[in-house]
Parts: sequence; C-alpha cells; structure tokens
Amino acid sequence: MDVHGHHFNQQLQSQLHIPHTKRNPAMANKYVTQGLPAAPEISLKTLPMAGLLVDIYGLDELPPNVPVSCLWLLHPRTRSRETMNDIARRTVGAWGAHAGANPKRGLIALTFDMPNHGTRMVSESANHPWSKGNTTHALDMFGMVKGGVSDMSGLMDLVSGYLGLEIDGHVCLGWSLGGHGAWQAFFGEERIDAAVVIIGCPDFTGLMCGRAAGSKLDCGTDFIGSKYFPKDLIEICSKHDPKAVCFGTSPIPSSLSSAEQTRLRAILDERVRGKKLLLCSGGDDELVPYANTKDFATLLKDAVGEKGWYRDGGLEVDDRVYEGIGHKFSPKMVEDAVQFLVNAVERRPRNKAHVREGEKSVL
Repeated sequence: MDVHGHHFNQQLQSQLHIPHTKRNPAMANKYVTQGLPAAPEISLKTLPMAGLLVDIYGLDELPPNVPVSCLWLLHPRTRSRETMNDIARRTVGAWGAHAGANPKRGLIALTFDMPNHGTRMVSESANHPWSKGNTTHALDMFGMVKGGVSDMSGLMDLVSGYLGLEIDGHVCLGWSLGGHGAWQAFFGEERIDAAVVIIGCPDFTGLMCGRAAGSKLDCGTDFIGSKYFPKDLIEICSKHDPKAVCFGTSPIPSSLSSAEQTRLRAILDERVRGKKLLLCSGGDDELVPYANTKDFATLLKDAVGEKGWYRDGGLEVDDRVYEGIGHKFSPKMVEDAVQFLVNAVERRPRNKAHVREGEKSVL
C-alpha cells in the first residue's frame, strides 16, 4: 500500500486488519470499520495549525453559541490521520443524535499525522520493529508516542484561536501507537477529561521487553540499560509512561502498604483525579498483549473500587478485554468507544475552562 509516496510495513498492516484498497492517493489510507453500518457523512476541513495539517470533523454541524468539546484522535503506527475518519464521523454523528434539536454543547473531532507518519514521514525504516532490522525501535517508537502527545497539547493551546470557538473540553482516543499516546495523555495532560485506549499499553518498558525477547536481541546481561533501551529512555519513561511514572522499572507489587498508597495517591491526585478511562484490549493480541496492561489496569481498578484506597478520587476505569480479537479495532470496540465518548462529553469538562494562567501540564 502506498500512502503519500511511502510504502508501509505489510506485516503490521495485516496485524492491524486494515484492508488494501485502491483510492485517491490523498485518501489512500482512509479506513472503514467492517461489520458495522456505514458511518454518517460529517463535514471535514483540513487546516494548517501550529505547523501541522489537522483534519477537523464536524465544524459545519456545530450549533451556534454553545461551548465546544474537542475529541483528539491519535492513529496507529504506519498509518496516517485519514485512518481515523471512521471513528471521527461515528462519534461526531452519535453526539449530534444524542444532543438533539437544542444542544447545549458541540463536538468536533481532530486528527493529525503522528511524528514520522503521513505528511511528516522522514524515515520509513524508523517505523519498523527490531524484527525488521531497526535497531533503534524502542527509541523511535517512544519518541513518536511522546511527540504525538506533545503535538496534541500544543494544538490544544491554540485551537480555540484558530477556529474562533469557545472550546472548554477535551477528550481523546488513541489506537495502537496512538493508544500508547492516549495512556500518556490521560496521565500527563491536565486538560484531558476522558480517554479511550484502543489496543494500547501503559507499560512501554514491559512491552519492549517482550518484543526484545521475541526478536532474540543480543542485549548482554540486561535489556534495560542496553543499547536497545538506553538510560535516557529509562529516564524519559519515568516522566511520561504511566507505569514507570508510578513504579519506575520495578515490578508492580501484588499488595500496597499504607505508605505506598499515600505515595501513589499524590501521583493520581496530580494526574488523573476525576478523569474517565476506557481500555479496549484484544484477548488474542500478540503485538500489544493484554498481559502488559493487566497489572497496571488492575491496580487502578482496585484503587477505585468500592473498598479501594482511591475510591474518593472520582477516577473511573472501564477495562474491557474482547475475547478472540487480535491486534485490531473491532466493531464492538468501536461501538463501545463511541458510547463512552458521548457519555464523557455529556458530563462536560471537569474544570469548565482551559488550564488557568500559570498552571502547566505535567508533560
């Protein structure tokens, strides 16, 4: 498949279950969810914003004189922003149907090319895994994840001015590579009220350890700290990757002391208090196995449960594993994601405004 003049990794395309199609080159990577009715027709405008081309769905459908929420969509590795057209149209259309004839809030969906993808491609080989000969796979991938989240935050700073709208709410959905980004945005961007993670992982280090073992890398005595996962990557993970933010390279303990609960409470209060999270994982996913998500997701679910130590934090975690599903955005995941996002937008923003002057994201 050739998109924007670049030949994409055929193995990953198969893993993502994105079919080969022949289309206009500008929309060659347009994706349609198989097994669901066609997504509604929703207006699309592409605008240059902060040095990025941004596809914006739903501007023409906005009601007048109401506040607006933004749905930020982060696409998979080896894909481009057009891949998110289906979920964008479904969610904006579902919100319009839900809001009815007299809506009190509007919703637009925005997506841009992740670093080294689509119009931003600089090195095709940097998108390949170790098994395809890319010795800097972990560095490249984390850089793209973190870079995409930083790009999203930069656009959030300016989107209201670019569009001339009262924008006071932000939610996000990420898929695969973008799913790792959605985890980081959920943990690191204060303005994100809710996130959907589609086949993404909160533990980048654990994910890479598994891939390294499968690729039979010559790492010496320890993969962590080797040239494949060097010290600077360890340090940056500890600042941005959710599991590493909480535990570094140490394993997640099976039980938490009161002192450890107090330490983690401070992290959760700063980063995710009052937020909503939907996790959608394939039970048969071999590229991003649920096993790399399970321990951290269980920690959060236990913390916010009826007798949990963080039950008063307003954090909601919905962890769904879809049996028989591999590394794909299945039709049921699509339906669940749309419903979750409509409900999240209905609840309105936690703080009713952008981060106040003087406050900073922890990205």
